[in-house]
Formats: sequence, structure tokens, C-alpha cells
Amino acid sequence: MSRCRILSVSFDTVVSRHRSEALTTAGYDVVATTDVKEASQLLDEEEFDLLLIGHRFTAQQKRDLTLLAKKRQPLPVLLVCGASTEPALAVEGRVYALQGMEGVLAEVAKLLPLTRAA
Repeated sequence: MSRCRILSVSFDTVVSRHRSEALTTAGYDVVATTDVKEASQLLDEEEFDLLLIGHRFTAQQKRDLTLLAKKRQPLPVLLVCGASTEPALAVEGRVYALQGMEGVLAEVAKLLPLTRAA
């Protein structure tokens, strides 16, 4: 059995490090980036079980990355929402929006077991 892999895309390196550490401590393998283009490339090159997108990207960047993830690797997407009011993202499938960092680990645990069949 291998550990579940999460691609975490955050705008800020400090936030990225914090999220990665929390998810790694919880038992997940995490690949983190602060760049949407790099995230797109990673989705092309590697397999993931979940995509986590931070709140400071534009609505268009979030939408584009979510649709790309759905097209290349049908996987759940967690959007971490900030306090701002952005237009709703028009995407299909399993897309979840969370307010701030609270609940991220709980939602990840609901969506992914700590390990998956190899």
C-alpha cells in the first residue's frame, strides 16, 4: 500500500510550507508548489489523489486549474476560500470549498484514506 498523494497549490511559500507540514504529519504524501503553471505540469507528469488549491489565486486561475485537473486526472479538488467574495466557480464534479485552514484536514480525511492500494 502506498500513501495518498496530494498536490497542494498555495500562493505563499509560508502557507504552502504550513499546509504541507500539517498534511504530511497527518500521514499524506504532499507535493507543494506556489505556481499554477508548475501545478499544471505536475498534473501532466505525476499521479495524485487530491488537488488542494489555496485562496489567494484569482477565480479564473482556480477555475482553470480545477478544470485541468478534472480533464487530466479525475480527482477531488479542495478550494480553500478566503474572506473575499469571489464569483462562484462553474465546475462539475467533486469540488469542495472550505473557509480558511479550518476543516482542511478533516475534509481530506473524509475524501482520502491515509493509504491506497498500490
